[in-house]
Amino acid sequence: MKAFCSKTKIALAVAALVASAGASAVSIALDPVPFAGPGVYTVWSETLPGVITNTGPQTPAAAQAVLNGNGNVELSKLGGPVTTMTGMVGAHQVVMSSLILTDWTANGNALATRYITDAFASVNQILSGTQLTALTGIFLGSTAGYGRVSDPNVSYVETSANGTIYVGLDGFLNASPVLNALVAAVNAALPGTADDLAPVADGAQASEVVKVQVDGASWQYLYGFSATPTGYSAPDPFHSFSGSYRLQVPEPESLALLGIGLLGLCLSRRRRV
Repeated sequence: MKAFCSKTKIALAVAALVASAGASAVSIALDPVPFAGPGVYTVWSETLPGVITNTGPQTPAAAQAVLNGNGNVELSKLGGPVTTMTGMVGAHQVVMSSLILTDWTANGNALATRYITDAFASVNQILSGTQLTALTGIFLGSTAGYGRVSDPNVSYVETSANGTIYVGLDGFLNASPVLNALVAAVNAALPGTADDLAPVADGAQASEVVKVQVDGASWQYLYGFSATPTGYSAPDPFHSFSGSYRLQVPEPESLALLGIGLLGLCLSRRRRV
């Protein structure tokens, strides 16, 4: 037992903790050939103060520039062919992907059901079975539904000081008009008014969905319902890209966590001796 909990191993664990605590945030460095798949990508950059457009260069270098500053990279378009973007964030390889219909319909519409349920729960609406079925049917029935949240606009990928990876998505600071269009379509499709959805109050927020893989592990679907102002928007009636959604990526156990576990195990076993 003493051999297992040697001073050397405890020292390694403490060193891991110190290294983690002292690490600074790191932004993504795109691969030399960062984009793959049959889909397209679009670089949105701030061409005028407060205005973001896709009229600038559409190159990997331009993509790297906006990921380090103002703008975003849109992966695919409206649920079209898959586009992936790959880079290194510190020692981690991170792959981000757009979504297609089968992402939403796999395992009995699992992602569609979860996203819709979470979106309406975020505005304090608990859906009945009838409402959820109707919403899911309309959402999956057209790219005007699922497609609108399947082409994520990635604005940054970075680690915090403790090594946690975050992905930023640009979207609507006020998503209520989009959600209310869905509400209106569902209410029109439901017979009578007993199951009608209530209108969504102004100021609701909902991001697109990004599919993320870290170091070859399982894919994760990330989205959120809380945004902060970006300081810019596209010149359209909905003020696209005016909200920034910061999404935490579940990642493999870090060396620091391994050190904590080792140190705790050693101390626990030592007390038993």
